[in-house]
Amino acid sequence: MSFNLVESVKEDLSGDMTNKIAGILGESSTNVQQALQGIIPAVLTGILLKIEAGESQEALNLATDASRIDIPYNLNSLSGGSGSSRGMDFLKIIFGEKTTGLATSVCNYAGISDQSATALMSITAPAVLGALGKHILATNMNASGLRSFLNGQRKKILNAMPTSLFLEGILGVENLSGVAEKFSGTEIPVVKTRSKKTWLWLLIIFLVAAAAAWYFFDFQKNSVKPSPAVADTVQSVRDTITRGAVTENPVSIKLPDGTVLNAKKGGVEDQLINFFNDPGSKPSRRYPFNFDQLTFNGNSAVISNESMTQVQNVAFILKAYPKAKIKIGGFNEKGGDSAANRALSESRATAVAAALKESGVIKAQIISVEGFGSDFAKYASDAPDSLKNKDHRIAISVRAK
Repeated sequence: MSFNLVESVKEDLSGDMTNKIAGILGESSTNVQQALQGIIPAVLTGILLKIEAGESQEALNLATDASRIDIPYNLNSLSGGSGSSRGMDFLKIIFGEKTTGLATSVCNYAGISDQSATALMSITAPAVLGALGKHILATNMNASGLRSFLNGQRKKILNAMPTSLFLEGILGVENLSGVAEKFSGTEIPVVKTRSKKTWLWLLIIFLVAAAAAWYFFDFQKNSVKPSPAVADTVQSVRDTITRGAVTENPVSIKLPDGTVLNAKKGGVEDQLINFFNDPGSKPSRRYPFNFDQLTFNGNSAVISNESMTQVQNVAFILKAYPKAKIKIGGFNEKGGDSAANRALSESRATAVAAALKESGVIKAQIISVEGFGSDFAKYASDAPDSLKNKDHRIAISVRAK
């Protein structure tokens, strides 16, 4: 039986391994398995793109390097939802700036969080590359042999790729041989440089589309004229960017850069803005700004989807006050294993910091994260849950404004 690279990797990341990963990420095993079904061929497609770009030797070096990493690919690194840093290095080499887009596609395709998708990709990349690297070493393959081998695996890789994930997640694949026939069902020769005739047809299509669009909008303009009040409303929407949607005690907060946040009155966004705008407020070592709409999936460090609105609001605030510097602290209630509480609180603080950076906050604005566990808990371990929950928080300490 001929070697099947896709199936080889799937065997490494199946059964107990999938269940362990799902448990750490706080996701269902079914969703994690579905995500892997997409990530594995996606990574291999990225390698195919490097091969076609003339980077066979680089791909070979990358795979043999990854072959030295053993399962379980540092699964403990997943507890913060950020994944393996070495795995992220592999992803950035393969996909570059498209890594984030691929993670978003995996998230939508498999029904897992963005953080879980990124973390899962970070351990799948070295698994895929490692399997390829071991085959390279076992067969004493050189760069030319790798190109021939992957060309032979091309059909299996493309057939394993979910269509929706392929089209949304990996950009620039139109130059990859075999893509056209996968999605149209008809074998179409791939032409990497468009001919003059092709460009002429594209120009004609563009002009026809432009004429149709002009006719439609001109017709709409002459037949339906908005009232001045409607026009003013449309212009006001264009002039400001509104973020978030809050139904409990809502308040609109306008930032110095013109962004308008919809937040909860008295919530962490409201508190931070008041602090930054108050000339008398002073940075301190205290952690008084508590995320009040932040939850995690189960007993994990994976931020729930509904919590991302507040995380992104805080990111907008920090970007609007570029001189601000913060620390993020994780706190737990009393009771249970103190070491485990401290580790979980730090993992959650780390996950929030990572989410803020992914939302555009520059690295220098987040000085550090720290997990305090139950060190500063106010309520006894046998106190009612309504009180103990107050000790269970992620908070911000402003160190510069």
